[in-house]
Amino acid sequence: TCRLARIDTIVIGASAGGVEAISTVIAGLPSDLPAAVFVVLHVPEGSPSMMPAILNRQGALAASHPHDQEPMEMGRIYVARPGYHMLLKRDTIRLVAGPKENGNRPAIDPLFRTAARSRGPSVVGVLLTGMLDDGTLGMNSVRQHGGITIAQDPETAYFGDMPRNAIRAGAAHHVLPLEEIASRLVQLVTQPNETDWEAYDYLDATEMTLDQLRNLETQGRPSPFVCPECSGTLFELQEDGYTYYRCHVGHAYSVETLDAKQEEGLEAAMWTALRAIEEHNMLLHRLLERSEGRGMAISVANYRSRLAEGAQKAAIIRNALETQQEPHERIAD
Repeated sequence: TCRLARIDTIVIGASAGGVEAISTVIAGLPSDLPAAVFVVLHVPEGSPSMMPAILNRQGALAASHPHDQEPMEMGRIYVARPGYHMLLKRDTIRLVAGPKENGNRPAIDPLFRTAARSRGPSVVGVLLTGMLDDGTLGMNSVRQHGGITIAQDPETAYFGDMPRNAIRAGAAHHVLPLEEIASRLVQLVTQPNETDWEAYDYLDATEMTLDQLRNLETQGRPSPFVCPECSGTLFELQEDGYTYYRCHVGHAYSVETLDAKQEEGLEAAMWTALRAIEEHNMLLHRLLERSEGRGMAISVANYRSRLAEGAQKAAIIRNALETQQEPHERIAD
């Protein structure tokens, strides 16, 4: 039998360009909003987050970094702390220093999927500006568990990758310009959401111990790829119809982010190769000079040939690095 669920949980994710985008949304929410708002913004670990202070100046709702096990309250904004994933377990907030997901901690996906699984149709997921595709899996989880999803119109985003990838994955119910998102949220929290969904408890991967993560073989299949973070084997997994990768210690990657991380690793490897070739060429040049000084014609010819070959190898790698650095758009199918 269907029942009516009140929408009272708003989860927002953003990355590059997110401070202004989040501030714009929060500024449009009233002081009597009958919902709790949870915000994840990608920030470097170890750096202080000024986001609560910024949001307190911008909007009418009180914003803060929550503490672990803090109960959620309506009319409050909770901002993820740098270095911790923020999870929602029914009406309790968890902070965990679990493995990074998509190279980030806090990451967007853990908040969205835990909110989806513990609060289902009471959730609205909002994905704003950012690069790559953290949040696509989380948006899909919100949608699959009866919640509503909103993606910022990529044309109004500083960086359109994140909302664009969620839209292309079919994870967004609504695509709105940034300036219209707050009013839609206000409208949604006043409307009941019809559902037959029931809440359930589960242990999120970011909370699992190493022993609990060792059963990945039963959940997916080993891939030929290694984890960019720890070099462990990545397992190919499915969640709500979406493919992603996770290693034995818990690092997780979408296909899009894994592609970006592999490109970073490839570039680093090419710079290492170029350095090794250039160092070897310098040694060959010294050997050539010594052979020339001693009148060793055969050695001179050999070193000159090897130097020419080394210069050619270096030129090939330099050209590949220049090509690697040309800008291009990543698109998730």
